[in-house]
Amino acid sequence: MSDNVSKLNTRRPHRAAKRVVVFVLLAVFVCAAVALYVFRDSLNLDAARRFVRYLDVRSAAEAERITFDAHSANQYADVNGSLAIASVSGLRVYTDQGGELSAVLASLTTPQVNCGGKFAMAYDAGGYCLVAAHASKGEVLSVSTTEPIFDADIASDGSICYVSSESGYKTVAYVYNDKQQMIYRWLSSSQFLPLCTVNSGAKTLACVSMGQSGGIYESSVVLLKTDSDQIEKTISLGNEMIYDLKFTDAATLCAVGESSVSFLTAEGARLGKYDYADAYLKDFTFGGSGFLTLTLNMYKAGNRYRVVTVGQDGEALGTLSTDAQILDVSAAGGYVAVLTAQQLTIYDQALNVYAEQENTAAATAVVMRDDGSAILLGSGQGVLFVP
Repeated sequence: MSDNVSKLNTRRPHRAAKRVVVFVLLAVFVCAAVALYVFRDSLNLDAARRFVRYLDVRSAAEAERITFDAHSANQYADVNGSLAIASVSGLRVYTDQGGELSAVLASLTTPQVNCGGKFAMAYDAGGYCLVAAHASKGEVLSVSTTEPIFDADIASDGSICYVSSESGYKTVAYVYNDKQQMIYRWLSSSQFLPLCTVNSGAKTLACVSMGQSGGIYESSVVLLKTDSDQIEKTISLGNEMIYDLKFTDAATLCAVGESSVSFLTAEGARLGKYDYADAYLKDFTFGGSGFLTLTLNMYKAGNRYRVVTVGQDGEALGTLSTDAQILDVSAAGGYVAVLTAQQLTIYDQALNVYAEQENTAAATAVVMRDDGSAILLGSGQGVLFVP
């Protein structure tokens, strides 16, 4: 009997210690959860992502360089954390270390580049060629046209659209799904549609129509469902030249005009509008997550710049002014990169300074990435900057 009692007594401290450990672990977990909630706005999880991804990179000077053929017509974009370059010789995708992931040879007199998810697309504006590539698997689409390509776009899932013309028609619009298979063609004999965009899932094609109403110039957005042969809806944007049209997500459409920006739903409902007032539009980028970035100037010539981030309700999220000449602006995720001859400055979407770096590489272009890093580009070289 005494032996049994002795065995029971040896177990009690063990069970008590186990309960203490469990209690401490639960307390730590609860405290961590409360801290994450309370300080969620001040914590930057992207910094942790960058620490893991760029473990051996602490500044642009330590980064390996991406080398490519320098040309004034080159266009750059981020594709799933890699660098896509559209040039007169085609489309190429590079790693941060300068390795070539994909290469598609094509003759592009006026190259343009767009990226969606893991796909990059390049086309010759006013030319006859469009190509697309998976970031690491190579070419997925090659199109040669008999008439000039007016515009093209790629959605976040790799769906693609472009507009051109054919004999007897003012515009012909084509849509390819996320497997880059053509699923839709719209023939327009009465309307000129110079701009197009397709949403993720390739369910809705939107085009800009140019025409007249009452003898006055008028721009409209034409919505087309790819499972129908009828126009879904036409929305007037008034007496304004539209420069670009883009689905910022599957349900939100943004039209950038000469004097204002309009946000619409995929069904055509108006969400908001931002007016430039007396400023002139110099540049814009759709790369931000849920916002558009505009570069405005108070004068047609001169350096009185204003950078504005605009939410999908048409309200300004942030504004900054500078007298320095802006060479390039790029946005991705929640960040905006502004490049001048003197320095690169990375801001958050409210345009608060996040990081700064002197432009020692004499870069003329920048590509922002959604983890807060950026690539400085110039003279046939790309240099990674990690805050």
